Amino acid sequence: MNNERNADRSGLEEIFDSFSQSYQRYWEAYVVLQNQLYETLRAAREVQWLAAINEKKLSEINSLQRELFASMPRRLDYTPLGQISEDLDSAPNKINELDATLSSANEACRKLEEGIVTLKARTQAMKEALHAFRR
Repeated sequence: MNNERNADRSGLEEIFDSFSQSYQRYWEAYVVLQNQLYETLRAAREVQWLAAINEKKLSEINSLQRELFASMPRRLDYTPLGQISEDLDSAPNKINELDATLSSANEACRKLEEGIVTLKARTQAMKEALHAFRR
């Protein structure tokens, strides 16, 4: 019975180790994506300023950008070791919460992809309009 329990524990440890490696890859990809998104926001913000054709429009754009930046989510907080629960009884709930959050992230990524396609189409339209304007 004790050997079986040790084998189960060993298998569980391997699964959690594998998860930790996957989490590390996810984290690295997240950081790269987050940095890229910030660069994209910066570039898009600069293009948005091109629409400022008068003081009123400039004020509207500034207000909109202020609202957008105020809605930015905060960064993840680090949890000190003393506050971490090692209770395996809570594991199913934590895993279910992660699963639900990953599903939500999947949907958010789909919306992000749709947003990118839309912005690229608008960017192409702006290029064409500028090219026609300069002729």
